[in-house]
Amino acid sequence: TKAARGSYRVYCKHMSLTKISRELEQELTERKERLVKEFHGKNLVLPHDPEFLQDLDKVLTFSEFISSSMSNYPEVLMDLIESGDLVKSYSKDEYATKLDAQLFSVTDQTEMKKILYGTRLREMVRIAWQDLTEKADLQETLKDLSNLADACIDKAFMFLYDKLCSTQGTPLDKNGTRQKIIVLGMGKLGARELNFSSDIDLIFACPSGETWENSEKSITNEEFFTKLCRNFLRVFDSSMTDLNLFRVDMRLRPFGTSGPLVMSCSAMEDYYQCQGREWERYALIKARPVAGDIEKGHSLLKALNPFIYRRYFDYGTFDSFRDMKKRISFQIKDKRLKNNIKLGTGGIREIEFFCQIFQLVRGGVEPEFQEPSLLKILNLLAERSCIDQNTKEELKRAYVFLRRVEHRLQEYADLQTHDLPEKACPRQRVAISMGFDTWNAFFKALAFHRKKVHEHFNHLLLSEQEDQDQESDDFKYLWAHLNDPQAGDAVQTISGFKNPEKIIQLLKTLAEHPNTKKLPGSGEKRLDKLVPMIVRKAGETGIPETVLSRFVDLIITIERRTCYISLLLENPGVLDTLAVLAEKSHWIISFLSQHPALLDELVDPKTLYKPPGKDELEQNLNMRMLHIPCEDFEFQLEELCLFKQVNTLRLVAADIIQNYPLMKVSDHLTYIAEIILNKVIEISWNHITAKYGSPVKEKAYNQLSCGFAAIAYGKLGGIELGYKSDLDLVFIHTGNSGETWGGKKSIEKKRFYTLLCQRIINALTIHTSAGTLYEADMRLRPSGKAGAIVSHIDAFKEYTAKQAWTWEHQAIIRARPVCGDKKLQKNFDKIRKEVLLCRREPQFLKQAVRDMRERLREEHGKYLKNFFDLKQEKGGIVDIEFLVQYLVLKHSHDHPVLAVWTDNVRLLETLAAQGILSHNDSETLKNAYLTMRESLHRLSLQDEKQTVPLEFFAETKEKVVLIYKKMIM
Repeated sequence: TKAARGSYRVYCKHMSLTKISRELEQELTERKERLVKEFHGKNLVLPHDPEFLQDLDKVLTFSEFISSSMSNYPEVLMDLIESGDLVKSYSKDEYATKLDAQLFSVTDQTEMKKILYGTRLREMVRIAWQDLTEKADLQETLKDLSNLADACIDKAFMFLYDKLCSTQGTPLDKNGTRQKIIVLGMGKLGARELNFSSDIDLIFACPSGETWENSEKSITNEEFFTKLCRNFLRVFDSSMTDLNLFRVDMRLRPFGTSGPLVMSCSAMEDYYQCQGREWERYALIKARPVAGDIEKGHSLLKALNPFIYRRYFDYGTFDSFRDMKKRISFQIKDKRLKNNIKLGTGGIREIEFFCQIFQLVRGGVEPEFQEPSLLKILNLLAERSCIDQNTKEELKRAYVFLRRVEHRLQEYADLQTHDLPEKACPRQRVAISMGFDTWNAFFKALAFHRKKVHEHFNHLLLSEQEDQDQESDDFKYLWAHLNDPQAGDAVQTISGFKNPEKIIQLLKTLAEHPNTKKLPGSGEKRLDKLVPMIVRKAGETGIPETVLSRFVDLIITIERRTCYISLLLENPGVLDTLAVLAEKSHWIISFLSQHPALLDELVDPKTLYKPPGKDELEQNLNMRMLHIPCEDFEFQLEELCLFKQVNTLRLVAADIIQNYPLMKVSDHLTYIAEIILNKVIEISWNHITAKYGSPVKEKAYNQLSCGFAAIAYGKLGGIELGYKSDLDLVFIHTGNSGETWGGKKSIEKKRFYTLLCQRIINALTIHTSAGTLYEADMRLRPSGKAGAIVSHIDAFKEYTAKQAWTWEHQAIIRARPVCGDKKLQKNFDKIRKEVLLCRREPQFLKQAVRDMRERLREEHGKYLKNFFDLKQEKGGIVDIEFLVQYLVLKHSHDHPVLAVWTDNVRLLETLAAQGILSHNDSETLKNAYLTMRESLHRLSLQDEKQTVPLEFFAETKEKVVLIYKKMIM
């Protein structure tokens, strides 16, 4: 029409892109004229909106693909404009919804294929338009491309599946349930990071062990699904049409191009377990079910998880990673890749390699690293101090920049290219599309990002070069020639060592140990590199022979897992930290030997020497448990063990290096124990209620109303835990008559709480692959070993008030509720106070306490002459504890404040404040108690017995004995 022709003239005169070359200007003019002609021929009218016309100029300049698509199919653009989709953000399921509507009544495969191709064209125009006009950021563009591919794959399979079932019958399992294909998206599709013209990497699997049937003929699942997958690949074959769908790459499947097109789940699990290679672990990081039976796809990946991620820090794979890095480094030297932003120097591949190495090493221990999104992994690496903030920001900025350039290159002609153009006009087009006025300005920014990426890539997997000085030669010679008569001379030349024979004997012990003899060739090479390093480090300490002995003990324990040897080689700073710790404590080396996964904690001394507070501990544990399936009880316990070990290591490192006060150490150990106990109760509750339902209104574990509480006695109750302490526990409940509700099977409430406690004790004490949580002692419960594992609060009150022995009243002084129902905890505190405030006959009390003390002393056995047993001997810790307990039981009736505290230090202070003990006696006992506990603590760090030469404590002992006799004898 005349009006339309007028609008076209306005449109054709519109020029929003300034500073473009004459060649680009001519190109834009030609594309406009062609578009105008096509629209005019179909009586279509473009919007007059200036913003739209400005955006149109951009996309016509930057994308020949959009220009030709709109000229060839102008109705596509009009549909996008009229529907509002051109500038609209899509939800995750929008592509699938649109395809469902179009395919609803389609039965012809040719028509189905036409719809898929048409949808892909329409949506790729929309995605490119939004990207080039900056209506969508990189993350939305990647998400849209991935969701579009997901929908096309899934709808194609659904259509072809139904079609094949109509001619071949329906695949069924033995229960008659319909079986579906499992389609795993790999690479960028799996990570939802698909680029504009990317291939889609797929792996096909089908359910294991079933057959399929129809009334006439039966074929196997593999035969059915192989036919299905071949039909699918024919649909996605773009060679027979001018339009593109998605190029499918199947080379990542088991056995590669020579492998079967589809494999049963069980066969696939066997393949990866028996024949899987490191690069296949690397590839599976990003795997995701994208079509077919999504739930079974997740189950398959869960089954493959142990192959992808080791349940330890997998430093043993560094050699294979280093080989992969060498291949990448060799490849980027190819001049043909000079301008390739993916495979060239500082390209996208280097950033992906950087992140995925950390994922494979750490993902088995820290499930958060089992995350396909590269940008999320970079954030996580910085959060966990694996990289610094500057490295994170540089790699993130570079990644976003490079991926945007990648899209600009591919959106021009919808071709899978990563090469920068060589001619001036295409170069200017790329530069302007990225927001730069000139190619030089753009290329300078690009070169900056690539330089930063390559620097970080180059610093990956660098091994510490061994010094080539005379001292290193001596270390190497010594290890290689232990039986040489001149080996002793070699030791003499090494500074720090005074006993050559002992050094040689220690190294022979290591060399001849069965664990060393069984090392594979690669393990031997790693050990040969490590031994000279540990000898040098030991020689630099104040007690070189002792430190070397502890090093040897550690290596003998861990060397069969050669990944830990690799960890020490890859992180020489860990040896520095180990040397410091070994010099201070034998116990910590034994602890690391029992839990070698903790060696990774030594990589970052900044976190090693800073034990977190209680709130931070709780947050950390909750975050660690968040990624573990609720039904995986074993994995939950392993994670709790790792949590305990990591935080115990941090505490003991700070303890021996920074001389933490003893009471602060006990506080931290108590925090760890209480947090773990509470989590164990929660996990146990959830497992029991899943089967038997709940005894209270709420099914989920709730500390306000669960009707159950854990009471801490002994060292946990007194907030005096040591590194090797057991947990003395008593469990109580308020369950009345009746049964549980909401589970698969109802049981009596009393039975429920019994099962709950059995599960709690089992969780605390069972040995897992990550170790054991605690030894739990239940002997202080009512009636001791003969009593029920859990008591109703009323029965507990009755027993404690009327049947308990004096020693049980002594024990309750140090009792306090730590977990469970808050109301029940308050009820226990009330009962405890009532028991302690009872008036007692003084002489009977004194005799009962004295008799129990002497009985314990006799049970301990003989004492060494000229040595002092810090705990059991007269004047020792137990005497002080019994004296305090006696005074509390004797005087609480008249001094109720004595019933407040559970720890001995504050009780001694309160006894003095109430005038029961003189201030002088109170200070003497308190100082003796803390000094002896401190000595015991230091002895335990050296794995020494609890005895010391008498001369060190003779005076203190006599003072305690005098006060004890004065008050209780």
